[in-house]
Amino acid sequence: MSIPEPRPPNPPWILLIPNPLANAVIDWYYSDSNTRVPIRDVSHPTDPKADPNIETQTFGLFSTCNKRMRKSVVKNGISTVFFCTSRMNSVRVLTGYYQIGWYYEVEAGDYMLAANQFRFVSPGFRLDDLKIFLEGYPIDTFFRSFRYIDRPQAIKLQKLLDVTPNATPQYQEEITRLSSLEPFTWAKAPRVMRLSLWTGG
Repeated sequence: MSIPEPRPPNPPWILLIPNPLANAVIDWYYSDSNTRVPIRDVSHPTDPKADPNIETQTFGLFSTCNKRMRKSVVKNGISTVFFCTSRMNSVRVLTGYYQIGWYYEVEAGDYMLAANQFRFVSPGFRLDDLKIFLEGYPIDTFFRSFRYIDRPQAIKLQKLLDVTPNATPQYQEEITRLSSLEPFTWAKAPRVMRLSLWTGG
């Protein structure tokens, strides 16, 4: 049996049914210090990062990062994942978001996520400035990997990112330029998705 096309909406990806009452999440990632664009740390000599994987608009497809967050997204019907990172002097900035469209349970309790809409900006918005924008909402409170964001505040943040110039092409260019790994593409996905096992092949 041939291995199916790995991109969503094809099986085994499952449509995420958003919960309109669910909060959003914000995920923190390591950024690359070799570029002004706040991409993930792709040029790290021993531990290059794969997420957020803008190349395929996925999270968890090529890494095991933040398994608990990914599980929470699926179990709670969370449709919006924001991303932030630390830049010079450890200042945290909001850089973009995924609107989650699909998920795939690659093994029990471990979910891959795929976006049906996404946007990244540069240089990003400082979280301490966003606290003012959100009228005192403590978005700048320190967290290690991810935290939840109240739905009304998430709507405001997504609108802000949507009216900010789209820097996603610059992210993609810089990831390609600096990456110490072979490019992540959908051609690599069948192996990590274990699609030969899924099809019985």
